[in-house]
Amino acid sequence: MTRSDSPELAFVSPLTPDWTIARLLDWIAASDDRCHDERLLGILDAVDRALHPSSALAATRVVVYVRALAARVSADPSVGERVLGEVIVVREVSALAEALVPA
Repeated sequence: MTRSDSPELAFVSPLTPDWTIARLLDWIAASDDRCHDERLLGILDAVDRALHPSSALAATRVVVYVRALAARVSADPSVGERVLGEVIVVREVSALAEALVPA
């Protein structure tokens, strides 16, 4: 798979760089299947590393990242207002395009 530094190519519908973390969590929560969709591991790992660089989470299950991210948003609601495009550096996520799945 080729890596892309272009945000237009990295963010595939329905997720876009202008989505907030809270919107991402709401979208995942809207379907039980999304909470277990391994294609989301890339983006959730990237968000986790961006928000907490010293995190050693490196989870292999989406639900672990979702719970950790939800706990951060609960502890500090301003985290939920952060925009994905500002939090994630696209070139750091090798499988971002695969992580972003359609609705």
